[in-house]
Amino acid sequence: MILPEWTTINIVLYTMLAILVLGVAPAELSGWSMMYYSKFRKDSGISGRAGMVFLYFMPIVVLTILAWGYLPNAAFVQWAVYLAVALHFLKRVLESLFLHRYSGPIDPFTTLMIAAFYSLCAGTIGWLNRNPWTAVDVWFGLGIFIFVVGMSGNFYHHKLLADLRKNSLDYFIPKGGLFDYVVCPHYLFEILTWLGIALLSRHLAAWMTLLFIIFYLSARALRALRWYHSKFTGFPKDRKAILPFVL
Repeated sequence: MILPEWTTINIVLYTMLAILVLGVAPAELSGWSMMYYSKFRKDSGISGRAGMVFLYFMPIVVLTILAWGYLPNAAFVQWAVYLAVALHFLKRVLESLFLHRYSGPIDPFTTLMIAAFYSLCAGTIGWLNRNPWTAVDVWFGLGIFIFVVGMSGNFYHHKLLADLRKNSLDYFIPKGGLFDYVVCPHYLFEILTWLGIALLSRHLAAWMTLLFIIFYLSARALRALRWYHSKFTGFPKDRKAILPFVL
């Protein structure tokens, strides 16, 4: 792991990040920090498609601006970290444009909050990538493998959801793949994607970003599970939220 230089500014910044990491799950579960999109959307707002494209495109812009200084002469590890983050968000932009079917608007404040957070994560990793992990070791190779698995699994389950809504924008009990075991397998594979990025980057900020993603998506998956139980009579009682047979 690459630790930051513990200046006063870095201590403050990492302390704030640690507070966010520890607080996001309780805030999401209680509804205090509720993000109003997807099945938890409000009745008014901006176009769901436009909002999602914006919030996934902005991190690519911020990442590229902050990485621009070293990209022309970047080492292999630096290119791998940059491309992993950029491809993750580019995939989400393309899915928002051509795959997902949106049944309603997204809250503007939610759009700005998610765009700001993802831009902060992408920009921080891109900036710290000026000082990359020097060795292409077994953990680096494992990071690439986990990243590809995460991206592929996330897309596969997004495709299942999109196919389910081909003829109707109503919500259904999802099925196929890991949907037979959990309500949010796409969240699980998003976590794997960020685990892969953390293994490529090795910076403390990348690991803390991963922890934030784990806590946030796990809490949101638990809320989604409660929503499915409340909406569908006879929803399978043994279905979990995000991790098969466990959570």
